[in-house]
Amino acid sequence: MCAIAGFISPAPLAEDCIKRVQRMSQLMEHRGPDDDGAFISERVMLAMRRLAINDLAGGRQPIASESGDIVVICNGEIYNHVMLRYELERRGHRFKTHSDVETIVHAYEEYGLACLEKLRGMFAFALWDARQESLFLVRDRLGEKPLYLYRDPKQGLFFASELTAITAAMSGHRRLNPVAYNLFLGFQYIPEPLTPIVGVDLLPAGHFLELTPTKMDGRPVSYWNPASLWVETSAPVEVVRETVAEACQLMGAADVPVAVALSGGIDSSLVAAVTAKHYPGRLHAFTIGYRDPSHTDERGLARRVAEQLRIGFTAVELGADDLVRDFPGLMKAMDTPIGDVAAFGYYEVSRAARQAGFPVLLSGMGGDELFWGYPWIREAIIRNEAAFAQYVRSRSSLSRLLGRKVTDLQPDFLEIHPDLIKHDKLARSLMPDEVAVSLPRDLWIQVVHLDTCSPFHLAVSSLINRTWLRSNCLALLDRMSMAHSVELRLPLLDVELVNRLIGMRNRGLTDWHNSHKWLLVEAFSELLPQEVRHRPKQGFTPPVVTWLRAIVNQYSSLLNGGALERQGMLQTGKLPCDCEVRFDLMFLYRLVVLECWSRLHIYETDLPA
Repeated sequence: MCAIAGFISPAPLAEDCIKRVQRMSQLMEHRGPDDDGAFISERVMLAMRRLAINDLAGGRQPIASESGDIVVICNGEIYNHVMLRYELERRGHRFKTHSDVETIVHAYEEYGLACLEKLRGMFAFALWDARQESLFLVRDRLGEKPLYLYRDPKQGLFFASELTAITAAMSGHRRLNPVAYNLFLGFQYIPEPLTPIVGVDLLPAGHFLELTPTKMDGRPVSYWNPASLWVETSAPVEVVRETVAEACQLMGAADVPVAVALSGGIDSSLVAAVTAKHYPGRLHAFTIGYRDPSHTDERGLARRVAEQLRIGFTAVELGADDLVRDFPGLMKAMDTPIGDVAAFGYYEVSRAARQAGFPVLLSGMGGDELFWGYPWIREAIIRNEAAFAQYVRSRSSLSRLLGRKVTDLQPDFLEIHPDLIKHDKLARSLMPDEVAVSLPRDLWIQVVHLDTCSPFHLAVSSLINRTWLRSNCLALLDRMSMAHSVELRLPLLDVELVNRLIGMRNRGLTDWHNSHKWLLVEAFSELLPQEVRHRPKQGFTPPVVTWLRAIVNQYSSLLNGGALERQGMLQTGKLPCDCEVRFDLMFLYRLVVLECWSRLHIYETDLPA
């Protein structure tokens, strides 16, 4: 795990650009405290910070081919690097290290860009091919690792693992994007590839970007097509069992101690159980408990699961006073604004793991999104699939003939749409009139549109993955863990598992008609304690109202005459004096988060104690 940064220019590198890349790298030291490195050629510079996980002594980056013509820096892990290494060595390649990143160099030498199909992991990497004078920027399929892009109109393209770093390379003032402002107040996150800063984009997940000094206008190209996946469905439970076991074995491997974030729910308990089976006596569990009253404190259940698995156990207790005290640090670490209260728990669990000497943390994140764990999604699919199929049959032939996609049918997610509509109106009501009228109507509908030319299960899962999962959950986990120099791994989002599951559904598997997380529970019923198998879904549910009110009470006064007003997002005088009565608590919390984030990341002003 590392942080990467770099620059490509149509002209020879100027000293100012080299210093800007160096500055970007320095700002991400928390993501890679163990080492740093750089590569400089006439028109390209690559820089990185390293968090040493594999091959502690020999895995320094950048890593080059034997000829020196190919150079790579990578943020992430290639989990199947041992198998790839064996395959490449049989084809005559000679490795200098045991680093997983070196497999990218040799795989590219052997297969070109087709090597991306062979990488099983989470990654964002930059590869410079001096033979073609091409820079390739690549991001993993699900978007676990970020890669920000900024095109300087006069000098070239900068890239970095964090928005905080990339904005340090920008010329001119940083401006908050009004579209991002509106969507954040509706969704509690900013849907990718949009970012909060005008002029900065994210490389989309599952895409690569090719640039050369003479062709700087390249656009991202997709290298992953879930609709094309096709897997036999005769034994889906066995497929899931085998693939999850593979993923836990691969992700539990490291040259440093490994821990698991354990809640006592199905997903994290399953990850802990399967990994502990592969690595007996080596795993340690961390969980969160609440000092404030909460009926969902899971410490007791998590402890019982850990005792049954014979793994170490540490409980971290959180209270509202801890949140208020640590809020400025959390906002600095957030990098992009996310209004999910779960951030506090992941922030503290990652800090506890690092302090205890565990630089790698496994999580059950992804089980709900991949296995229909949210009841409202499963119910919406069942409720809408017949109508959807009839609609597609009646419209898709004409649409395909005309070369257009049908986008005017939306799924009936009853629990989501009312809040999106309400918060969209509230956000616009606070903006200066000229800004509000410049925004397209119903922005949120553009975000939640479905690809109606895809099978219904794929359209819905793609919608959930590209919005909630990628822009909220994965972004949050990456930022909160890396703030404490912890690599967080997600076995239930292993790309091979995702591919096989989507492939079986494309072939006809309709597992959403079965009970809650049927495939996971059936595959690992013998490993899960009965009270875990049959408990109702809770998720991360701390004393939310107490926590949010504590933050709002501490920081809401900053809204008057604050950063959002200076950015022209909040009209002076439009914020009502009784906003705590007029706005629901979640909307007000998001406003406070965006105000505090803007002060820290746009104006670089500390929050008051």
